[in-house]
Amino acid sequence: MARPKSNKPKRIVKRLSDGTTWAYYYDRVTNAPVGRERIDKVEPTLTPGTIAALIADYRQSTGFKARKPRTQLTYSGTLNFIAETMGDVPIHAVTAVRIQAIKEALHEQPAKANQTLALLSILFKFAMRTGRATHNPATSPGKLPVPPRTGIWSPEAERRFAAELRPSLRLAFGLMLYTLQRFSDVLAMTTDQVMDRNGRLYIVLTQQKTKTLLAVPVHTSLEPMLRERMEKEITSAAGVVCRHLVTSTEGKPWKRRPASRAWDRDIANAESRRRKYLAAEGMLPEAIDEDIASHQAENRHALRRTGIVRLAERGATTPQIAAISGHEIDYCQSIIESYLPRRTEVALGGIEAWETREPTIVGLSNRKPNQKLSFNNSLTYK
Repeated sequence: MARPKSNKPKRIVKRLSDGTTWAYYYDRVTNAPVGRERIDKVEPTLTPGTIAALIADYRQSTGFKARKPRTQLTYSGTLNFIAETMGDVPIHAVTAVRIQAIKEALHEQPAKANQTLALLSILFKFAMRTGRATHNPATSPGKLPVPPRTGIWSPEAERRFAAELRPSLRLAFGLMLYTLQRFSDVLAMTTDQVMDRNGRLYIVLTQQKTKTLLAVPVHTSLEPMLRERMEKEITSAAGVVCRHLVTSTEGKPWKRRPASRAWDRDIANAESRRRKYLAAEGMLPEAIDEDIASHQAENRHALRRTGIVRLAERGATTPQIAAISGHEIDYCQSIIESYLPRRTEVALGGIEAWETREPTIVGLSNRKPNQKLSFNNSLTYK
């Protein structure tokens, strides 16, 4: 039996480029449009008293909204993971034993485990404040040890991979290394922020994450690339002049994710060309793997700490380094302590200073108890 034709208008659903979904209605006989309506996304119904409901309420809380945007983004990824794995679990059913089970299940991903445990503790603190829990089962779960980040770019890797990057990213490479700024801040830099003071270039910026205002002197190794960019006018296909220092191939400001992908592609292509070159030279596959591993490119985020280590190796003080990077002095010192110890360059510099320099201060061991120091033209005792 044939299916009877409907007298209702024909309905066509389309998703627009802005992400919204609309339903368009047409007359079945004439195909003339008769109207449209927006289809809002239907949120899943959350069961009250579950972890998923708690997460949804926490996202709307003032405590979550007060976080910096990048922190909210980081939290959201972990909150999504918690909702996927235990969203339907009642809040009162989560015990310290269950928290430890989550910790053990993620033991091969210590950073993710620690972030998950920290967010669970925040969630249960929120639950206690809103009267949904009487205690916090994630208050002291203990952290898994995370391998220390000790990687910095070697001078050889700096030269090799900077030369392989496209010109725009080569400038980004130099800006990250020599100004000690984050990738996002480098992408936001414009020609208007570059100033010339008595022949020395400075980049004035306000860091996006910390809102710290800095005036960073430009290193002489970076200056030629920066001056070349300042003299060049980059326009998009639409004829719009782009004032950002780092631009996309279309001559537009570069967003963080596309720029990161382009960076990764250039690095991967550089390593691929290196493999082909070594294979053409007759090197065995095992030797090629060893060569690539010995000159492996560190990630772009390591450029910032590489610059900090380079400064410390050359005798810059912690306040001097912090004035460039924008870190708090104590935090900057912790970075130096993490990445600088036991480096041969530091040991050699200490021995050479011992061998060549004359003492400049009186040893404190010679000072009598309770004896005050007076700083005049020379260091004396009172």
